[in-house]
Amino acid sequence: MITALLGPNGAGKSTYLREQIGLHTGRLQPESAMVFQEPLLFDLTVQENVALGLKFKHAESIAEKTRYWLKFLEIEHLGHRRALTLSGGEAQKVALARALAPEPKILYLDEPFSNLDSVARQALKTKLCERITARAIRTVWVTHDKAEALTLADQLMIMLNFQIVQTGTPQDVIQKPATPEIASFLGVDNIFQGHLDARHGRTFFSNDRIQFETAEGVAGPAWVIVHPEDIILSAMPLTGTSARNSLPGRVTAVLSSGLTYQVEIDAGERFHVAVTRAASDELSLHSGANIYLTFKATAVHVLGSSQN
Repeated sequence: MITALLGPNGAGKSTYLREQIGLHTGRLQPESAMVFQEPLLFDLTVQENVALGLKFKHAESIAEKTRYWLKFLEIEHLGHRRALTLSGGEAQKVALARALAPEPKILYLDEPFSNLDSVARQALKTKLCERITARAIRTVWVTHDKAEALTLADQLMIMLNFQIVQTGTPQDVIQKPATPEIASFLGVDNIFQGHLDARHGRTFFSNDRIQFETAEGVAGPAWVIVHPEDIILSAMPLTGTSARNSLPGRVTAVLSSGLTYQVEIDAGERFHVAVTRAASDELSLHSGANIYLTFKATAVHVLGSSQN
């Protein structure tokens, strides 16, 4: 299983890895290996560096296993080069081969592809993820790249200010960030601060700019999220739907982002909604156009208490 440890630069991710593997105490975790962001190689040949862990474990067929990992990482042509003469990307591949060769049960990766170009990074990432899955290697993969974390991870850990603040599947964390700070770091759109009130068995979120119904939450100060994909746009109010919220708004911007448009709408609060090109044309979306936003009460995710 791959666990992505995601957080901004300076959040403490590398320190966390060093603590997990035991570098701070000097008691290294057995059957584990780590690849640092800046490769730590000895002044030996590439082959000799890759073979080090195998020799330490008194493994059999050291030369054969070394050749296998050099080939796997496409650096067999560098076998006789001195490690200290390598480029940054080449050195990272050697460090990765050295970590994988002894077949560790636990693998710690500290942004292992930071010195590779995007094409090489994607190809190697795919190969490595396949191997990790096939060998059932428990992996903690540090990254500050949200897209990378979401595509490679089975589990996501969010670290802010040297603390693990949320753990879950990537989908759960993105859909239900635990705090406003996490939502802000993840770049979640449509996050609002206000107050929850219970009325006649129903719960409403409101502030001095907007009001809509929610399906959860306890009365009091709160932050809420309405994800862009849960919002339907229409020229007129929708009828005959189970959605309890229909808000009039005015388009303030329409930005192309490839196959879709990002639409910014002022409905009291500023909403962002993604629509297809066809939907944009059908609704004649342009700055100044009047539009209705419709979403279910269950689409409103309550984060928790706000600090007023």
